[in-house]
Amino acid sequence: MAADGLKSVIDSVAWQDYRSSNTGMIVYYGGDPISELPIREVPERYPSEIQPEPNYETGTFGFLGCARTKIRSTFVKSKIKYLLFVTKYVGTNEAFKEKYMVTGYYRINKIADVKRRHIRYCAEYSCLEEKVCYALRADEVRLVSAEDAYLVSPQQFKEWGFSGRLTRQSRILLDEEQTAALLKFLQGKPDITGKYIEETARLQPHVEKKEEDIEDDEDGE
Repeated sequence: MAADGLKSVIDSVAWQDYRSSNTGMIVYYGGDPISELPIREVPERYPSEIQPEPNYETGTFGFLGCARTKIRSTFVKSKIKYLLFVTKYVGTNEAFKEKYMVTGYYRINKIADVKRRHIRYCAEYSCLEEKVCYALRADEVRLVSAEDAYLVSPQQFKEWGFSGRLTRQSRILLDEEQTAALLKFLQGKPDITGKYIEETARLQPHVEKKEEDIEDDEDGE
């Protein structure tokens, strides 16, 4: 779907104003091995089980994909404002290989119950047994380069109260002081969200035309 069309779909949803405290939640996303930027993983072909989340193109989380329903529910119920993103770097810059880094954040100001939409349009969904399935929408998106990201050591994870293996189901809750420290760091770095969007678009797989479609095009010439 074209960007303008997707924006129209998102704008048509009944988004609600969201009041929250200045706390944060860190969630994990898988990176892409072809890019130097720590963008999310891009599928090699479609259809794919890889969901376009976080969807920094639209500033949404949990709208286009239905994974991690419980994480989003916890976010809303806990009245958290900032959704921060951590990844294990797998890109082409050897200096940062296998290092954990916080690459950016959303400031959430809108939520919507998209359970019916997920059940209708998503090939896979995790919200069938849930009363609601929240999508999150940001009024501020900030993403930084690997060089400018906040590198996370094992000790830092412990200080945040997290132990174990970091997966897509992991969530790290931060108090206001911890959140403010991360925000200050990231806000002191250049915002390159536009470059994330451009790079993600560049790596999108091309949809090959079927033979009959090509024949139709030739007949129409």
